Amino acid sequence: MKIRLPRLDFGLLGRVLRIAAPHRRLLIFSAFLTVIQGFLVGFQPWLIQQTLDGYVAVGDIPGLNRMGLLLLALLLFQAGITFLAAYLTARTGQEVVRLLRQYVYKHLISLRMRFFDKTPVGTSVTRTVSDIETIADLFAAGIITIAGDIFQILVILFFMFSMNWKLTLVSLSVLPLLMYAAHRFRIGVRDSFQDVRNQVARLNAFVQERITGMQVVQLFNREEAEYTRFESINRAHRDANIRGVFYYAIFFPIVEVIVALTFALLVWYGGSGMLEGKVAFGELTAFILFINLFFRPVRAVADRFNNIQMGLVAADRIFKLIDENHNRETEGQVSLGKARGEIAFRQVHFAYNEGEEVLHGLDFELPAGKTLAIVGPTGAGKSSVISLLSRLYGHHAGEILLDGLPVQEYKLEDLRRNIAVVLQDVFLFSGSVEENIRMKAEDIDPARIEAVAREIGAYDFIGRLPGGFAYNVMERGSALSVGQRQLISFIRALSADPAVIVLDEATSSVDTETEQLIQQAIARMLQGRTGIVIAHRLSTIRHADHILVLDRGRRVQWGTHDELLAQEGLYRELYQSQFKNQSGGG
Repeated sequence: MKIRLPRLDFGLLGRVLRIAAPHRRLLIFSAFLTVIQGFLVGFQPWLIQQTLDGYVAVGDIPGLNRMGLLLLALLLFQAGITFLAAYLTARTGQEVVRLLRQYVYKHLISLRMRFFDKTPVGTSVTRTVSDIETIADLFAAGIITIAGDIFQILVILFFMFSMNWKLTLVSLSVLPLLMYAAHRFRIGVRDSFQDVRNQVARLNAFVQERITGMQVVQLFNREEAEYTRFESINRAHRDANIRGVFYYAIFFPIVEVIVALTFALLVWYGGSGMLEGKVAFGELTAFILFINLFFRPVRAVADRFNNIQMGLVAADRIFKLIDENHNRETEGQVSLGKARGEIAFRQVHFAYNEGEEVLHGLDFELPAGKTLAIVGPTGAGKSSVISLLSRLYGHHAGEILLDGLPVQEYKLEDLRRNIAVVLQDVFLFSGSVEENIRMKAEDIDPARIEAVAREIGAYDFIGRLPGGFAYNVMERGSALSVGQRQLISFIRALSADPAVIVLDEATSSVDTETEQLIQQAIARMLQGRTGIVIAHRLSTIRHADHILVLDRGRRVQWGTHDELLAQEGLYRELYQSQFKNQSGGG
C-alpha cells in the first residue's frame, strides 16, 4: 500500500531550515546570487532582440560590435554567478547534513537498549547515512534553486509581455497541459521515493544482520535460503526504483513534445505576423529563445519540487527518530565521585515487554567490597540485574540503590564510570588493543594500562602480538581468540579503577586452561571492590561472599556456597547436575 504524504509540510520544512540557522548568511547570499542569475538569463533574449532589430537590421556594424562584447561580458559574468550559486548552495546542504548527522548519532547513543532491541541496525544506519544525505538536495537542488527558477520564470514573462503580449499568450497556451503533466509526475515520484526509502532500510537491515551472523549462516547451511530471501528483498528494491525511473522516463519526453508544440505555434503565428509586418525578426528570434529559457525552469521546478518532497520524506523519518523521547535515557542530577559500592535492590519489578515481567519484586543488599554471585537456570533474570544496575534499561517498580541513592538520581556518566561490566560475548571494535582498552576512559595513563595487564596476567600474550598494544584486533576482535578478547575486556574494565565490577558468564565460552587464567584475573579484579558475578559454572563461585539464586525472576535462595549446598533447593540441584555432567564427561 502506498503512503500518501501531505503536498508540502511547511512546518517540517521550517524545522529543516532552522538547522541551517548557523549558516543563514551563506544561505541568504546563495539565494541572492540565484536571483541575479535568474535575471541575467531572462535579460539575454531581450538584449539579442535589441541587437537584431536595433543594429543588424539597420547595418550598424560598430553598434553590433559593442552589443557583441556586452553579450560576451554578460555570459562570462553569468557563468561566474552560476558557479558561485551552485557551490554555495551545495556547501550549505553539506553543512546541514553534517550538523544533522551529528545530532542524530548523538541521539542514537543516548537511547536505551529497548530501542535497539526493537529496531534493526540497518534501519538506524539508513536514517543516519542515506536519509540524511537526501536532505542535502533540499538546498543544493531544492529550496534555493526552485526560488531562483520561479524568479527566472517571472523575469522571462515580464520581458515577453512587454515585448509582444499576443506572442506571449500563444506561447503560454500549452502551459495547462504542462502543469498537469508536472503535477502527475510529482505525485508519482513522491510515492515511489517513499517506497524506495522503505526498501533501502529493509535491504540494509537484512545485509547487516546476515553479514554479522555469517558464521551461523554457513554452519547451518543457510547460504541458499538466505540468498533466496536476499533476492526477494533486492527485487522489491529494484521494482521500487523502476517505478521512479518510469515517471522520469515518461515525463521528460512529454515536456519535449509540449515544447515542440509551442515552437510550432510560435513559428506559425509569428511567421504570419512577420509576413504582415506586425512582428519583427528580432522579436520572433527573442521569443524562440524565451521559450527555451521558459520551459527549462518550468520543467526543472517539477523535478526540484520533487527533490524537496524527497528531502521532506527523509526529514520526516529522521525527526520521528529524534522525537522518540520515551526511549531516551533520563539524566540524573547528582554527581558521583568514587563510589563506595553498596548496592541494594528493593522490590524491583522489570519487563522487557509490557505484561511479561522478567523480575518479580527482586530484593537483596550487597555491602561495599563484597562479592555476590547470581545463579539460576536460563531465563531466570540474571543478566537483567546487570542491565538495570547500569541503567541500560529502566525498572518499572521498586528501587535500585548505589551508596544509598537511587541509581536514576546519579548523572549517567558518573554512574557508569563507577561500574565496569565484562560480558560473556566480548565486543571489540576495529582498532588497536590500546584503543579498545581506553573505551572506559581515554585519559588512562599508559603505565596504568601496562600495570593492569601485568596484574591480571595478560601482559605476556599482548607482548607476543605484532606491535603489542598497537596490534589491530580487527572488527569485533576477530584476530584474537575468545580467551584473549576476554582478557582484554578485563584490562578495559580494571584500568579505570571502578568501584563495582560486574562479570556476566565471563568463563562460559573458554577452555579449562584459559578458564584458570581468567579465574586468577577475576580474583585480582575483585580485590577491594564490590563484585557481581553471573556464573554458569557453579564451581567457580564457591568463594563468593553471597550467592543469590533466581528462578523465573524471583529470589528463591540466598547464602554462601556451603550454606546453600546444605539446604534442599535449586542451588544444590544445579550443582549436583553440573557435577554429574562433569564426572560423566571425564
